[in-house]
Amino acid sequence: DSLIHTTLYTKPSDTHAYLNPNSCHPKHVCTNIPQGVAKRIKRICSEESEYFKHKLSHSQHFVHRGYNLDFITTEFNKCDNLDRLELIGDPEISFTVESKECGRRIPLVLDFHPSFAGATRAVNKHKHLLDLDDSLKDVVSKDKIFVT
Repeated sequence: DSLIHTTLYTKPSDTHAYLNPNSCHPKHVCTNIPQGVAKRIKRICSEESEYFKHKLSHSQHFVHRGYNLDFITTEFNKCDNLDRLELIGDPEISFTVESKECGRRIPLVLDFHPSFAGATRAVNKHKHLLDLDDSLKDVVSKDKIFVT
């Protein structure tokens, strides 16, 4: 067999200190982490048996961090039928100023703080201002920006 097989590697010092589900972060942040980890495992492991092995061990890491086992199982199971190659994506896609129509969106990433709750509303309210600047509207369109 002349194929390269890949599997997940974690350093022995990795504590798997995932964000505690009881932290003051928005609920969607904590609920999206397990599925993101499951997708990462699915992308990295070229063999299904390796994917399931690491899926089980990482489920246990989440439970040790305080996550509900049923929730973790549900989130990890969502990745079982996903196509690994679709998760890896097309390596030919690249973003340049000339190809702003590639479908990518631009995140506005802010540090979390409860007082920033209105940031999404404020950005969405003023996105139309991007169209007023000729040089800026050539680089980014207002419907490609989102707040995270």
